[in-house]
Amino acid sequence: MQYFKIATLIVLSFGLVPQRSVAQAQKTAQFDAVRDFSAQSNPNGTWSYGYVTSWGTPFILDDSSGSTWPGISAWWPSQLGPPPDVSHNDTKKQICDETWCIPPKFLHLHPGPNYEIDVLRWTAPDSGTYVFRVKFEGLDWAGPSTIFYIVQDSQEVLLQAPVDTYKQVAKWNPKPIKLTQGETIDFMVAVGDHYWCDSTGVAVRISERQKQ
Repeated sequence: MQYFKIATLIVLSFGLVPQRSVAQAQKTAQFDAVRDFSAQSNPNGTWSYGYVTSWGTPFILDDSSGSTWPGISAWWPSQLGPPPDVSHNDTKKQICDETWCIPPKFLHLHPGPNYEIDVLRWTAPDSGTYVFRVKFEGLDWAGPSTIFYIVQDSQEVLLQAPVDTYKQVAKWNPKPIKLTQGETIDFMVAVGDHYWCDSTGVAVRISERQKQ
C-alpha cells in the first residue's frame, strides 16, 4: 500500500442513510454502473472494465466479452480470465450456481487467480461536483474474502473495506466530490484471505450537481 496516500476512512453503514444532501443537489447528469453496463464496448461511455496486476501498476482494459453463464454477460482479459471479470445479470431475477448468486441490482466483480485486482473505472466527463452512492456485498455463501477499494486517480484511497460476509450490504455515501474532467474513480476488488469464493457485488450511482 506504499503506492497510495490514504484519505479519511469512511465508516460503513449497514442501515438507512440520510438522503438529504442528495435531495438538495440539483443534478445535470446521472450515471449508473448496473444500468449503463454494455458488453459491446469498452470503454463504455464514462465506464471502463479492467484490472491491475498489482498495486501501482497501470490499469489494463479487458479485451474479451461474452456470456459466462446463461443470462450473464461480462468483460475479462483474454490472457487471464475469467476471472478477473466484471459481469452483469441481464435478467430481472437472481442467477445462482454452485455457491454464488448474482442479483440484477449489482455488478459482479472477482479478482484474478494471480492476485490481479478487478477494476470498475469511472471517468469524469466534465469538471464539476459529483455525488456518489455506492453499495457492495459478498455474493458467495461459502465465504467471501475480498478487500473493496475506492481509489481516486490511481493514487488516493478513498475507501478500504473488507468484504467477508454473504449478502450483507455496505454503503459508501461521502460528501460531494469535486473532480476535473478526465479524473478517475476506481472501484476495485482485491483478494483478501483467500482467492476462492470471492464474488463481490458492486453498485455505483453518480450524479453531477447542476453548475451555477
